Amino acid sequence: MYARPAISGRHFSRGVRIHIESSARGACSAPKLEEIIGKCLEKDPDLRYQHASDISTDLKRLKREIESRQQPVREPPEGMPESVIGTRSLLVIAAAVGVLLVLAGFYWFGWRKHPVLQSTRRAMLAVLPFENLSGAKNEDYFADGLTEEMIAQLGQLQPASLGVIARTSAMRYKNTSESVAQIGHELGVNYLLEGSVRHSGERVRITAQLIQVTDQTHLWAESYETTLTDILNIQREIAERITHSLQFQLLPARTSGSSNTHFDPEAYRKYLLGLNESRKGTREGAQNAIHYLQDAILTDPQNPRLFAALAEAYAASDTYYRSPSEVIPLAKQAARKALEFDPNLASAHVTLGDAYLFFDWDWTRAEEEYHRALDINPSLPEAQLGYATYLATLGRFDEAISRVQQAYLVDPLAVESRKDALWIYYFSGRMPDTIEQAQKTVEMEPQGDLPYAMLALAYAQLGRHAETIQAAESALRFTTSPSVIATTASALARVGERVKAGQLINQALELAKTHYVCRFLVAAAYADLGETEQAFDSLELGFRQRST
Repeated sequence: MYARPAISGRHFSRGVRIHIESSARGACSAPKLEEIIGKCLEKDPDLRYQHASDISTDLKRLKREIESRQQPVREPPEGMPESVIGTRSLLVIAAAVGVLLVLAGFYWFGWRKHPVLQSTRRAMLAVLPFENLSGAKNEDYFADGLTEEMIAQLGQLQPASLGVIARTSAMRYKNTSESVAQIGHELGVNYLLEGSVRHSGERVRITAQLIQVTDQTHLWAESYETTLTDILNIQREIAERITHSLQFQLLPARTSGSSNTHFDPEAYRKYLLGLNESRKGTREGAQNAIHYLQDAILTDPQNPRLFAALAEAYAASDTYYRSPSEVIPLAKQAARKALEFDPNLASAHVTLGDAYLFFDWDWTRAEEEYHRALDINPSLPEAQLGYATYLATLGRFDEAISRVQQAYLVDPLAVESRKDALWIYYFSGRMPDTIEQAQKTVEMEPQGDLPYAMLALAYAQLGRHAETIQAAESALRFTTSPSVIATTASALARVGERVKAGQLINQALELAKTHYVCRFLVAAAYADLGETEQAFDSLELGFRQRST
């Protein structure tokens, strides 16, 4: 963890300049050093060094200039050879350059690569689940969908100094009896937006109020009555009212790539039903979501949100439910269609980033899409986690884990996000951290299967036989996923439980006849058993399926 400096960047810059100039004076041209320093500390990101290698190149060039100019300027003291004077001057320059490298390193690795530091002063807002006042339980999907849409609107309209808690954490407070103060403490937020929705036919009545957590005062409240066709404009208006109420500098308005700011009422209903199915996190829910969204697109074929949601639904089916080769091309197609209509849909950029990373293995384009998504909505945890996975894929684990922590700031209670992040911790080689994170996830979801399997892997890596067996048994007790079963087989194989590991691999492959299984995980289990030929066969199949 990096500590925030106690002095401002401006004062820090001035102090370093003074130190370097006083150290280097008489040995080289200070303006050249100052030019490099200035470029490191440039406020405009586009004018800073873009890569650490660029800093290194300029420093090497400066060193060559210094060495070529070294001339004795006075007679050496008695008994001291001239070479010592030259060496002393070079040492002074080396010290100056060392300070510069520390400064560059602080900027490059401490600030640029660790955005958590940049966000610690952000005010945090949570949108609580809107209360359904329609009188019918089967209308809950509408209120839940409105909550999700409100979070998305705030995420894209927010100022840089405001963070918005993600849906997965906010929805845990549906029908809660907890107080404003309790919720604010648990989520780490300064403000809460709560409201209600009454839906009848094509008419919708929405009430919303903004509450300051510290003293439970109401900063703003409003009621709206509108039609489904105009509901997006109402959501946008609420988001803008909130940001103005908090007296933040609103970011420049983001305009859609199309003029379509309305929803066909029937398409909107199916859209919300699709979101509701996606939230279930099951194979059936993912498939139902796809069907609802496909039907909605038939009714409203130029609506970018429908295509973006369809892309997410396809992507959510990947790895644990369906083969990537089957669904990722469809996710890419839907995401690209969404961005044709509206290039500022952050979720569609994330889906494309995931497709480029996991399916096309195109690192450059994946990074571009994640950056674009984060520019649009820095409070989108999927964007932070996607970029974290990209960094981990390149072996940049410190930066990846920093991004994971950034995602946790806006989605502290999200179990699925934590499950995805467990792989980053594990592949970083930090087994104690992996164990700690898996245990936290188990606390949040005691019957979750993957966290126990990851616990078993981490314990096995540390040679802790008894804990491995216990965690593996818990994973198997709660899972029906062949991919989780294969992961558990790997853990057992590593602690010498070869017979049980082999049985689990066979069980996973039997399930694979009707359910998708990640062949990379099967290959890893075979490798841990020392079954090299089977491991390579599984890797070959995984390569064709683009298993991840």
